[in-house]
Amino acid sequence: MINNRIYKEAIERAISKVVIEDGSVLVTGASGLIGSCLIDLLLCSNRKGRHFNVYAIGRSKEKLESRFAGHKNVGTLHIIEQDVREPLSNDLVFDYIFHGASNADPRSYALHPAETMLVNIEGGANILNYCKDHPTTKVLMMSTFEVYGNTGKDVCKETDFGVIDQNKIRSCYPESKRNMELLTRCYVEEYGIKAVIGRLSSIYGPTMAKDDSKAHAQFIRNGLKGENIVLKSKGEQRRTYCYVLDAVTGLLFVMGNGKEGETYNISNEKSVASISEVAQMVATIVGTKVVFDLPDEIEKQGFSVPQNCILDNNKLKSLGWEGDYTLSEGVSECLKILGLQ
Repeated sequence: MINNRIYKEAIERAISKVVIEDGSVLVTGASGLIGSCLIDLLLCSNRKGRHFNVYAIGRSKEKLESRFAGHKNVGTLHIIEQDVREPLSNDLVFDYIFHGASNADPRSYALHPAETMLVNIEGGANILNYCKDHPTTKVLMMSTFEVYGNTGKDVCKETDFGVIDQNKIRSCYPESKRNMELLTRCYVEEYGIKAVIGRLSSIYGPTMAKDDSKAHAQFIRNGLKGENIVLKSKGEQRRTYCYVLDAVTGLLFVMGNGKEGETYNISNEKSVASISEVAQMVATIVGTKVVFDLPDEIEKQGFSVPQNCILDNNKLKSLGWEGDYTLSEGVSECLKILGLQ
C-alpha cells in the first residue's frame, strides 16, 4: 500500500499531525483499516526525522509481513504474532498503546458473536492489566459510535447514552465495546492508569479489508467493478463518516492531548451524509447508478430500524484537531488509490 503514489503523498501530508512524542508504540489490530494506516503514518514520519519504535500485533505473522513489506528499510517495525485474548508480555515496555484489535464488520458479528464479545472484553482487559503493571504507558482504547444505542437524538455528544437491545445477537459488538469503555474508566479510577477513549464514527478508506461487509465498503467495491449499487432500503439514516487518515490523526491528537479517563468522538463535521447519499456519491464518481430494490413488508421485518447517528466533534476539535477531507474528497481519493482509472 505504501508504494502507491497517491496514498504515500496523503500519508506524507499528514505527518505534521503526529503530535505524540517519539517513543515505543504498540498497535493492536495492526493489519486492520485503522491500525495499518496508523503504522504507515508513524513509520513514514521516521523518514522525516521522527523516532518511533513500532510494534505491530496481529494473529497472522504472514499477513502482517505482507502488509508492511514496503517498510522493510525503515528498521523500526517489529511484528508480534499474538491473539490479544492472551496477556501481553511484560518484557517489552511501551510508551503508547493504540488498542484497535476487534471484529469490526457485520458479517463477523453474525458468524462469530461470542468471539466478537470476548475479543473486546478479554482483549481490552489484557491491555488494561498491562498498563496497570506499567504506569508510564499511555493507552488509547478504540471504541465505536454504536455504543450510543438509541438515544432518541440525531446528534450525539460524548455524555449521551441510549438503549442497546441485549436480546439481539447483533448487539454483541456495541455492548462489548460499551463494557470495554466502562472497564477502562474503572482502571483509571481504581489503578490510576493513563488511558483515553476514541469513539470512532463510520470509518472508510483504502486500507479497508477486501471482505469488509459494511455498506460503504460494499459501495466502493461495486464502484471499482463498474457495477450499479443496489440499496435494499431508502438509506435515509444519516451518519458521520470519516476518512481513515482523518480518523488516525484524530486518534493521535486524543493520545497526545486528551485528558486521561475522557472519551472523544472521532468524527468530521465535513463528512455527514445519508447511506443513499454515500451510494450516490460513489456511483457519480465512477459513472454507474444507484438502484433501489426495496423489500416488501415481510422482508422488512428482518431489517434494523433506521436511526440517525451524527457525532458531535467539538471536544476533539478543542484539542487542536481539524479534519482535512470532505466526504467527496475522501471517497475520490480512496477510489483512486484502489485503482479507479
